[in-house]
Amino acid sequence: MKKVLLLAVLALLSLPALGERIGDYLVQVAISKDGYLTVTEELTLAFDVPRHGIYRRIPYSYTLPTGEKYKLRVWVEEVLADGGAVPVKKYREGRYLVVRIGDPNRLVTGEVIYTIRYRVARALRVYGEEVELFWNAIGTEWELPIAHAEVTVILPPEVPEAEVRTQGFVGPWGSTTPFQLAFGEGKLTGEVRGLAPGEGVTLAVRFPKSCVSLPGIGASLIWFFQDNLYAAIPFLTLIGMTVLWWKKGRDPKPGSIAPNFTPPRGVGPAEAGVLIDDKFDPRDLSAGILGLAVKGDLVIHEVWEDERGKNPDDFELEKTDSRLPLTRFEETLLEDLFPGKDRVRLSELKYKLYEKLPGLGALLYMDLSEKGIYAGNPDRVRSLYRGLGLGVAAFGIAMGVLAQSLYLGAALATSGVIVLLFAPIMPRKTRKGVQVLREVLGLEEYIRRAEVERLEFAAAEKHFADRLPCAMAFGLTEVWTKAFEGLLSRPPDWYDGRFPTFAPYWLGWRLASFHRAAQAAATSVPRSAAKGGWRGGSGFGGGFSGGGMGGGGGGTW
Repeated sequence: MKKVLLLAVLALLSLPALGERIGDYLVQVAISKDGYLTVTEELTLAFDVPRHGIYRRIPYSYTLPTGEKYKLRVWVEEVLADGGAVPVKKYREGRYLVVRIGDPNRLVTGEVIYTIRYRVARALRVYGEEVELFWNAIGTEWELPIAHAEVTVILPPEVPEAEVRTQGFVGPWGSTTPFQLAFGEGKLTGEVRGLAPGEGVTLAVRFPKSCVSLPGIGASLIWFFQDNLYAAIPFLTLIGMTVLWWKKGRDPKPGSIAPNFTPPRGVGPAEAGVLIDDKFDPRDLSAGILGLAVKGDLVIHEVWEDERGKNPDDFELEKTDSRLPLTRFEETLLEDLFPGKDRVRLSELKYKLYEKLPGLGALLYMDLSEKGIYAGNPDRVRSLYRGLGLGVAAFGIAMGVLAQSLYLGAALATSGVIVLLFAPIMPRKTRKGVQVLREVLGLEEYIRRAEVERLEFAAAEKHFADRLPCAMAFGLTEVWTKAFEGLLSRPPDWYDGRFPTFAPYWLGWRLASFHRAAQAAATSVPRSAAKGGWRGGSGFGGGFSGGGMGGGGGGTW
């Protein structure tokens, strides 16, 4: 029995005291020229039992359908009790600014008139050529009945009466019962009697946006980032990846580059091409095949089906045996080019060779890493960051859907894209690797300048052939072959072509066709492989009581 009585007492204490009510609730909302609101609330409270005072809960934070946080800026300027000063405590509680009025060491009874004046920014929203105030003048969260409520909205003096549109709603949250507003002398007024606890008044007012000066894009962006800290994630990701690249991905400076006519020891044409841009591509493959030809491991034959054509219709590779030592990459490339036979056309390798490219690239990267040229396998480093970037982007998309937050999802997805963009430049060369790169760049500069006029005729052929595969890797085949005009009288032994009169320029032209054919073979892929208040809405065409900004409620304490 004692427990029942105790529960009953606690239940009664948790409810508003019998007879507590708001006699008059007067609200004035003044819209200034700068787009700010000045809200003045005057509440007449009747305390039939002793209380310390009242508390007012003003909502300021809202979540839009996109997941974006939209926060009002609220500044409480003045709080009075019966026209005089009164102790006030302000604090934030969730999405509310709570204003607790009264002395914790003093109780009051009878009738007290409380005045609360506060300033609000960001309450006006732009819709086309209009701005709208969608405002809960009296919130639907009051615990006390309201005998009489009166609402006044003062518009900027420049607003023409004919261009003002209004709507009002009264009742509990979600009610669409109209609230009548009268317009005169630049202000809107309306009143209602007998609001029960949980009932309120919401207004929607539209007028031309030219009548107010809204905050600029700078202030809006600052507020947006303050309200949505996750929007800074892409910027933090960019900064973080830049720092990470600076410490882990940036190559040591190569220093000055001097022309170097000697290919770096232990670095073939395909490796040289990889060192230039840190990736293995079809041009490096073509250079690797040409390197095998120069070594004597294969012969390139032109295939002509149209006798009147300007370029060969195809190229046939014939396997030979030079007995020279080959790298793992070169051995594997030979096996991939000649799968069980000694002659193959490049056209026959279409839809087959593309499957071999990842493995060939992996061998090159492994060799370069084992030689101490890269700090880690470039392919694995890129794959790590690509995987991380794709994972973050996918997580962002999932968050955007599951958390119903478009902006959070976009921020994470953008961060993932940033990581993906950094992936190609994250492989890092060692100091030894930069030294080798300097030699490769020196060779590239030598081939670009092609200063071969003083070469003896007998030495020209070997000098030309030894550097030709690297010239192809650098994209300088035409430059290198043109430089030997008058120095070469016959095609090299490893190239079987049809020349009306041999000239190095013709060989360069045919090798360009060879590269295109090899690239087509390497890249041809078969088809088969391939409730809480405002939610960002308007008060027109869907408004209701409690659906705007502001409002909230309160009670006694």
